[in-house]
Amino acid sequence: MITRAQKRSRAETEKQDDDNEHKQRLKEDEIVLPSDFIEKHTNEFVIGCERVLEVDPSVRTIMLLNSFMLFYRTDDSDDIAKVSLQDAFTRLGSTIMGQQISNNAAMSIRKRFMDHFDGLFPTFLTLHKDLKDPEKRSIIKACGLSDRKLSYLESLALYFSENSKEIDTLFKTRDNDSEVVDHLVNNIKGIGPWSAKMFLLTALKRLNVFVPEDLGIARGFSRYISDKPELLAELMKNRGSVIKKSKIKHKKFNWTIYDDDIMEACADRFAPYRSIFMVLMWRLSSEDTMAMVKIEKEFMQQI
Repeated sequence: MITRAQKRSRAETEKQDDDNEHKQRLKEDEIVLPSDFIEKHTNEFVIGCERVLEVDPSVRTIMLLNSFMLFYRTDDSDDIAKVSLQDAFTRLGSTIMGQQISNNAAMSIRKRFMDHFDGLFPTFLTLHKDLKDPEKRSIIKACGLSDRKLSYLESLALYFSENSKEIDTLFKTRDNDSEVVDHLVNNIKGIGPWSAKMFLLTALKRLNVFVPEDLGIARGFSRYISDKPELLAELMKNRGSVIKKSKIKHKKFNWTIYDDDIMEACADRFAPYRSIFMVLMWRLSSEDTMAMVKIEKEFMQQI
């Protein structure tokens, strides 16, 4: 005979099972991506997005706010990024041109530069040759380039001209992000860690890149962590002995700057898909998220 207490216990157990099943269904719904999102993007990127949502479902809304042009599906986009030497040279050259000026100014200079070369970005061999000719160098400078940026472009063209096979192998090798960054920073004037990491993301489509020194990422991270006191406490508690102070300065005090090691520790929770977390931080860097999506789109169209 089943007692009243046993019936009540069984009912409570069944209710708990139902609650757990409901919570599991909710959790599964939080990480399931819409079919149109899946169809637009590469398989590896979709897997990465699902992994990010498993770690933190709260970013689902900002993730689905717009698609990610950089990781659109193409006929061969699920293979290793097939960036050509010319494409890599163009991207790095455009990065140098755009340093420390507005997007509009960078686009204007790049257009004048390409117009000089019949509407195309010159090959590294052509640019290397032309910059050695004083008259042609002067014409190229008149496109809006400073002497310093001309020297940076010359360094880039020389590096590609003399090391094309080595560079091609480097860019086609997987799991060598640190090697690529070191190679670019140590061999090309004007390419620092930020530029090299951006190249990993935008040209080589690497999915485990994180750049804490980027102002937009730092601002977005501040918004992200602001309503997660328990996570922040955990990151601070588990902080290692090596503290990497942030070099970012800002005059406004409406957001908090966190040190690089704290941001990196948080991003590591999403490894090996830190690039996805990073792009989401970009989107969070402004309260007007749609404006940030527009800027993101313009940036991707330039590279």
